[in-house]
Amino acid sequence: MPLDFAASYDELNPGRDDHLFYLALAAETGATRVLDLGCGTGTLTRALAAAGRSAVGIDPDASMLAVAREQPGASPVDWRLGFSDRADTGSADLAVMTGHAAQVFRDDAEWARTLADLHRALVPGGVLAFESRNPAARAWERWTREQTLRLVGPVEFWHETAWVSLPLVAYDTRTRDQRTGAETADRDILAFRAGPALVDSLDDAGFTVTHRYGDWERAPLAAESPEIILVARRR
Repeated sequence: MPLDFAASYDELNPGRDDHLFYLALAAETGATRVLDLGCGTGTLTRALAAAGRSAVGIDPDASMLAVAREQPGASPVDWRLGFSDRADTGSADLAVMTGHAAQVFRDDAEWARTLADLHRALVPGGVLAFESRNPAARAWERWTREQTLRLVGPVEFWHETAWVSLPLVAYDTRTRDQRTGAETADRDILAFRAGPALVDSLDDAGFTVTHRYGDWERAPLAAESPEIILVARRR
């Protein structure tokens, strides 16, 4: 059988330092209503709700949401299938996009619409936080079988970069069943926007960037930091 990516997602992504960052941010901002856009299997969403917050998790992948709804602690979360337009107006104090979800918006117009929806969903003074891989760190050069290979049971799982035309990078997610030799390959394309472009897009959408970090330990954003982590306040 092919690898069930949704069911295996949390196994493939353990030890989430990004989740610790966003949980701390929720506590620091005193958020009581949170929106997790691109929530996936909902690990962070459930943790946010476990602290007594009202939480909404939105994702366009029905299989991911099916996994999310079956996990312990899922019942308090309002799970919604779809995109940013599913968010209610003025419904959140804090909105987050994790797992580099911001990079799936390849088209600048689509990215602008998403930011506009998040601006609408947040109350005045509400906080938006997300991360994007820093293009200067050239993460795609490390997306090879040798450097990304992992095993999920008998199934090999790895990434391979297909082409680079910045700000876009295409890569293949490949699997191979060691029992049968059956292989799969799925291509995705991500946007690697530079820090100034991200800040400008937030400003255009009505946000003011308050913090810029380069890693999950909150080191200042530097030229070749691995991450661009932005925290912005809704004007």
